Amino acid sequence: MPLHRHEVTVDIARIQFQLEYTFEEPWAIRWRLPIEQKSRTSAIGSIDPATPEQIEQMERNLQIHHPSQTLMGFGDMEMLLSWHNHDMGKEGSLFSAAAGTTIPLGRTEENPYLAGDSGEEHEHIQFGSGTFDPIIEMFYSLPIGEESSISAYAQGRFPGSRNDEGFRGSQSVQGGIGAITSLGDFGPGEQSFGVLGLLYQDLGRATWDGLIDVNTGYQALSASIGISWKDEEYRNRTLTLILPLSLETPYSSEGTYEPGPVLSFGIGF
Repeated sequence: MPLHRHEVTVDIARIQFQLEYTFEEPWAIRWRLPIEQKSRTSAIGSIDPATPEQIEQMERNLQIHHPSQTLMGFGDMEMLLSWHNHDMGKEGSLFSAAAGTTIPLGRTEENPYLAGDSGEEHEHIQFGSGTFDPIIEMFYSLPIGEESSISAYAQGRFPGSRNDEGFRGSQSVQGGIGAITSLGDFGPGEQSFGVLGLLYQDLGRATWDGLIDVNTGYQALSASIGISWKDEEYRNRTLTLILPLSLETPYSSEGTYEPGPVLSFGIGF
């Protein structure tokens, strides 16, 4: 076959529910449950000239590997035990730490590379890892002046085993720093705040039966800008845009997905 590319993009819509219950100060249990829709669009990218018959064969091969399709399902639930401390280092500051595990609710697939080598239809996109993966999180916020604060956070997910299909998920480490400052009253009883931040993400390589999944692995630095509103009852709404600034993928990668812009809207009660 003439040389050609499979050009694939995936748009992800994600709703995440989070509940935190303080059973005894300063201890709490935190749950998260994501629901995701992953819409994949794929096409053939020409490199060398091809006949109509060859193009038709390329399309059949594309449909085996990466058909344009929309998938939906639950992701892995997260359950953590958290601890917090107020006024650590300065009055008005907040430090929290949490540790726990994922609960494998997300749909998994059979090894797509074995099926692809046999010319069988298969699916690369998964909604979970199929394993209980340890998680740790830390957060610290420090007030600056009367109406501003700075913060830092870090999170890590560390898969330690393979699932029944031979898949071991990516180790994921991310962290960021941010600043928030008052923008004045937004409306009766409401305050608005501007939010700026930097986010670093390091997604490791997943494996199938010990062999690297070539669709995984990157390091990305992104900037975030947003606005937040808070009313008299401390209900929060936050709108944030995350824009990648730099990206590195493994030199051996054949098809790593590169993260694009993210638009996030959060509501807190």
